[in-house]
Amino acid sequence: MILHLNIDSSLTSSFWKKLEMKMIFPLICVLAILPWSNATAETVDKFGIWGAIQGQGSFTHADSELRKWQWWMEGQGRWFNNASQQGQSIVRPGIGYQLSDQVSVWLGYAWVRTYPEGQDHTDEHRIWQQLSWNKPYSWGGLATRTRLEQRFLNTGNDAGWRFRQFLKYTYPIFSERIYLSLWDEVFVNMNSTDWGAKSGFGQNRLFTGLGFFVDSKQHYRFELGYINQFVNLESQNNQMDHLISGSLFIRY
Repeated sequence: MILHLNIDSSLTSSFWKKLEMKMIFPLICVLAILPWSNATAETVDKFGIWGAIQGQGSFTHADSELRKWQWWMEGQGRWFNNASQQGQSIVRPGIGYQLSDQVSVWLGYAWVRTYPEGQDHTDEHRIWQQLSWNKPYSWGGLATRTRLEQRFLNTGNDAGWRFRQFLKYTYPIFSERIYLSLWDEVFVNMNSTDWGAKSGFGQNRLFTGLGFFVDSKQHYRFELGYINQFVNLESQNNQMDHLISGSLFIRY
């Protein structure tokens, strides 16, 4: 059975055009203020390497009537302690629906295995909901991602709710296939849990780097750069991660 959502595209397009600029300024303010709200404790610096592959596309190849339905598949590997120790593995599938050319909504799952230094690994299962928006402008491209997560760890019984706000800016340089990439993402825990999450600001990630479209049709692109990750640890010194990040994005 195929589910059809009859949404007037002209109404959704008009709504988002009115809303989009009102969204951008508050998001910039939130991303600028939150990372420093709890950054008063002593900070420990660490170094590592992160790698990711993310695929995204529509189901139109399977059925033309499913052209607005989207799929998402992502895998990540993270290494810490000067890239000498595996720190985390992530697999994140999802399914989405395109509300307009700029806006989509998503529902997904994530499996996260973490390897704390000197401890047994932990397994985390997440359910996530997401609102994505992107639009090109004459002065560059903007994209936002608002994500809500419900987190379940094998070391406790509580469900942790977490809010994540992502904002990305891109601008072509040298040619249409090479671009500057800047993004920031804020993490806020909405409740405390018996497995260690503390309510309030959790972490911030700031990325700067370059992107390159591998093919002329722009189905494949690679981004390489630096991530500065600040982690708010209330029970101990805060952590500042300096990370080399490489990501391959596939779009169809």
